Amino acid sequence: MDRDDRRARLTAHSAGCSECQEEPLPLDAVASLLEDVAPDLDPAALSRHTFARLQPELQRRAMMIGWQQVAIGLLLALLPLPFVLAYNAYFLRLAYDYLSALLPATFAAYLVLSYAASLLLLFAATYAAIPVLLVQRRGHKHTALA
Repeated sequence: MDRDDRRARLTAHSAGCSECQEEPLPLDAVASLLEDVAPDLDPAALSRHTFARLQPELQRRAMMIGWQQVAIGLLLALLPLPFVLAYNAYFLRLAYDYLSALLPATFAAYLVLSYAASLLLLFAATYAAIPVLLVQRRGHKHTALA
């Protein structure tokens, strides 16, 4: 709003206000005072300053959300694990019974335990990769936003 608009608004107010008619306002002084006190705002600088002040809180919240995603991912990944382990234990028992009928018991036990150890290694590698994949996925989101 420029100076003439302010003066017109003050004049319109003083014409309609009974208090202003009884005691007239010094419109020139009020208009110049309003002109002098108008703040100079730079929206870009204000945005940069606000974002700089909010940056630590935004990073804290992003970390909190990241850990929540990792926890949810791990819980969802661990949910079917008991069923998979029960199935593999049943399969290993059947394999041991079948192999011990064909081979000596110690050799059958060696084969079944070797297979069980490889399954354990695969499970460990799979479940250890879940947080790494979540962090990488989260990193790609942040680079896409930047």
